Amino acid sequence: MFYNNLIYEIKLLIRSNWLILLLIGITLLFVFATFNGNKNVTKRVNDIAEVQEGFNKKDSLMLATLIKIEKGEKTGLPYWQLPSEPMTVGSRYPRIAIMHPEALSFLATGQSDMYTHFKSPTVYGNNFALDYSEMVNPVQLLFGNFDLAFVIIYILPLLIIAFTFNVLSKEKELGTLRLLGAQPISVINWLLQKIIIRYLIFTIITSIILLITIALFSPNAFNSINNLFGLFLLIYGYILFWFVISFIVNIKINHSSKNALSLIGIWLLIVMVLPATVNQIGNSLYPTPSRLKMINEIRLIKKENEKKQNEIMSEYLRTHPELAQGNGNDKFGFWHNYFASEKIMEERTKPLLAEYDLQLKKQQNLIRMFKYVSPAILMQQSLNNIAGTSEKHYNDYKKQVFEFSNTWRDYLVPMLFKKQKFKVDNYKELPQFTYKNRIVNNVWLNLLSMLILSITIFVLLGFKDLKRKIIPITRL
Repeated sequence: MFYNNLIYEIKLLIRSNWLILLLIGITLLFVFATFNGNKNVTKRVNDIAEVQEGFNKKDSLMLATLIKIEKGEKTGLPYWQLPSEPMTVGSRYPRIAIMHPEALSFLATGQSDMYTHFKSPTVYGNNFALDYSEMVNPVQLLFGNFDLAFVIIYILPLLIIAFTFNVLSKEKELGTLRLLGAQPISVINWLLQKIIIRYLIFTIITSIILLITIALFSPNAFNSINNLFGLFLLIYGYILFWFVISFIVNIKINHSSKNALSLIGIWLLIVMVLPATVNQIGNSLYPTPSRLKMINEIRLIKKENEKKQNEIMSEYLRTHPELAQGNGNDKFGFWHNYFASEKIMEERTKPLLAEYDLQLKKQQNLIRMFKYVSPAILMQQSLNNIAGTSEKHYNDYKKQVFEFSNTWRDYLVPMLFKKQKFKVDNYKELPQFTYKNRIVNNVWLNLLSMLILSITIFVLLGFKDLKRKIIPITRL
């Protein structure tokens, strides 16, 4: 019986031009979204390459100057620009902390249009309070980016609704439903088979077009086969959810216009209203402290530290006796006092930064909790994780930059206190930053959550009808 329904459904879809419409529609959407996503990634790569080129030129100049100094040649530079001084290297020739895009970064823009992907932490300045945000067009932020994540989350459900909203009601309105009574099958079983067939057709078309699109525009994505496989599984789960919703609406309402309005209403609730509501609740329950107020408090702490430099220096030397060897208090200058007070600065500003980060984490945890209620939130979080553009990734990037800035200072500050000159051999030993993606995707957990939600809705709202309505079609 299922085979006969499959053949009949394929013929029906071909005659109604639905297969052609799906092929053309999904192809155009995926091609444009992938092209747009790749354009954003290309811009990011070009920006990084430009910064890297400038860094290499500056480093080559520094190395050439160091060689001249060691040979006793004149450099023509003032003393405060000589790279033989550790603090000159630390402030004028910092390393670049780069966050390179992932293989599937074209998939979802995520937070990549809000945050920078390269930083140069120096020995001077509060690296724990670095600003990682970038100036962005507010209109673009309002409307978002047209990427694959947008197509999958927002537009694919609309195509599914148009594809399935009148599967049962059309047969009833055309008067052809009774003609199927010769078949020994109930209305609900017949409808379930049609929905399964259309789900398989829609999934196959989506998979083939997506594979071809990725192969044409971003073949590097196949280097990350596990993430790619997880992407397809999540898409299958998301499509299944919307087919289950359509199946339930077809059973409960069974009227074409009412079906369409109900499904559009559910779409608005799931992909628009719920995410916006959760975000608003998070901002209301856990408002972030004023960043301007935090900056002012940091400045006040700095001012207080400047008045207590001698006391701070004495305490610093007591805790770091290895740096005090051979140095008298009268030989300490600006840099010595600065690094002594910087440690105090970090300790006193920790509560301010911790409060700010805590509120952000509470907001993010609230969204993560509600993502198991709204498949749209779940998909957005999952696709951002696969693309490496989620809030988690950028927070971890900030953490890695901060860790590297401490490593950078710890290498140069002892040279300052011990009055060592920076040489070519030291250049070869300079610490380098390497970004590591330490965020777990949790694809299987998210997929399982999607399946559980779909099965729960099916059992609660459709399974009773599936068992109860064992009625031949001839009786309708």
